[in-house]
Amino acid sequence: MSPNSSRTVPFRPAEHSAAQLGLPLLELELAEQTHAELLVLSAEPERIHPSLPRLFARLARRRVAVRILHGPGQPGRTSPLAQAWQAGATVRAVTGLPYQVLVRDRVVAYVAHPGAAHSGRLERISHPLVAASVAGVFDTICRILDDRRSGALGEEWQDEAQGEVLRALDDGLTDDRAAARLHLSKRTFARRVAGVMERLNATSRFQAGAEAVRRGWI
Repeated sequence: MSPNSSRTVPFRPAEHSAAQLGLPLLELELAEQTHAELLVLSAEPERIHPSLPRLFARLARRRVAVRILHGPGQPGRTSPLAQAWQAGATVRAVTGLPYQVLVRDRVVAYVAHPGAAHSGRLERISHPLVAASVAGVFDTICRILDDRRSGALGEEWQDEAQGEVLRALDDGLTDDRAAARLHLSKRTFARRVAGVMERLNATSRFQAGAEAVRRGWI
């Protein structure tokens, strides 16, 4: 649906500054009221409801800037966020995310309730300061990741990147599945494997794995 569509969800922040939303209402609200950007933090990507990645993909195809930070996925499984990434969303893995939060256009936040009784529901917080604060944390994490990728943090980034590659190889993933897990192109993943092999002075992936085990890297 076009962002300029006249059909909107009734929404009066002054009267409803916080409300608990089930998935159908949440999806409808995000689909119709997200105009520029959606930020997503998810500690466990496998616990995201299957309909949400499809929504993220639809928004990305609509030219909404969908940016996702998620915690480590389960070994040997393709990330449920892969379809959002394929649609053009920015999807990045990072450790240490304690909860699930969505931020719509930096003015409204949706926070997962910690209680088990509220599983599957998010609380809407229509407070620009709260939303901007979460967005600021999101931006800071992204800047740190960018610094690592550019080499500003030197060996620390190399060690983290090589660890991801070695774990994917140790799990026996194909290049296609490993690249999907790490949200890389197959070519980029192959380049990282070659870099790890060079660092280990290995002539084969098997030798690289054996040497990594010997050094205690995995």
